[in-house]
Parts: sequence; structure tokens; C-alpha cells
Amino acid sequence: MSETKNASPIPIVRRVITGHNAEGKSIVVRDDVQSPKYWGTDSVNTIYDICRTEHVPASIDSEITTGTFVDEIASHADHVNPTGTVFRSFEFAPGTVTPFHRTESLDYAVVGKGSIVLQLDDGKKVTLNEGDVVCQRGTSHCWRNESSEWSRIYFVLLGAKPVVINGKELKEHWGAPPSS
Repeated sequence: MSETKNASPIPIVRRVITGHNAEGKSIVVRDDVQSPKYWGTDSVNTIYDICRTEHVPASIDSEITTGTFVDEIASHADHVNPTGTVFRSFEFAPGTVTPFHRTESLDYAVVGKGSIVLQLDDGKKVTLNEGDVVCQRGTSHCWRNESSEWSRIYFVLLGAKPVVINGKELKEHWGAPPSS
């Protein structure tokens, strides 16, 4: 992952995080604009890690005020927090196809801009448009931006137990879908 000028024409993500002061009054803890991070070999697709928690339920009285948010992912291993939550957005350039991957997580996704195609390892493709939502339940998939416009998806990832089918655990993977 690298940091450079944002290639996307979509406005960068502004993040406002609230918390409490010592008297218990509501305050704004952070109001900032994040630098885009790039993922993949093309250095075009943009990730904004908006917020992470270390545990569920979250300790929101201490995590927010002590600034323990992780502001970026360093590798695929950091993509999901197995005991906590991750809230991020991902911008896909026109013509982009991600590697097939499966994570041990329950992912809620909302298409915020443009359209994107969700492809599953059985070959099924589903086109999603602005406002459409996906509940991604540990399935092997890739994202394809088959349009000529940039798209942005917002994700909330929750650590989950691995999927077990017929006694076989379906492991996390990145790259080509695993053979059956």
C-alpha cells in the first residue's frame, strides 16, 4: 500500500468521530480528512480506513478518547479484525477487478457511488448500483467495476467464525478461488 495523490474524482472521505469529555458531555474527538491509501499493484484503487475497534462489544468510552483507532491497513492480514470491527470505504477505478478472496468476516456493504459487479466463485455476477446493499457472509468473491465511472463502496466488517460446510472449514484466501 502506498500514499500518493488521489486518482479518484470522488471527493475524499471526511471523518467525524464523537466522544465525551471528562464531564460526560458530547464532543467531537476527530474531524479530519484522511489521506487516501492505495492497494494493489496498480496504485489506483483507494482505501479509506474510517474506524476500527478491537473488540465487540466495543469499549467506546476508552477506545475513542485514547485514540486507539488504526488508521490504515498494512496487509491482507489486517483487512479484518477477528475480534472487532472495521469501517472503510473502497474506490474502484473503471475496469478494475480485485483478486478473488474470502475473509473470516461478516461484511455489510453499501454502494455509495456508481455501480460495481459482485462475482462469486460459482460464476454468478450481480450488478449493484448506488444505494444497493450486500451482506457478504464469508463467501469467495471478487469485485469488478465494469463501468466507465469510478465507484465507491462503504464496508463494515465484523470478525466471524470460519464457514464450515460438510465438516470442512472454508479458510480465508487471496488470489484465485481455491479448487473444490
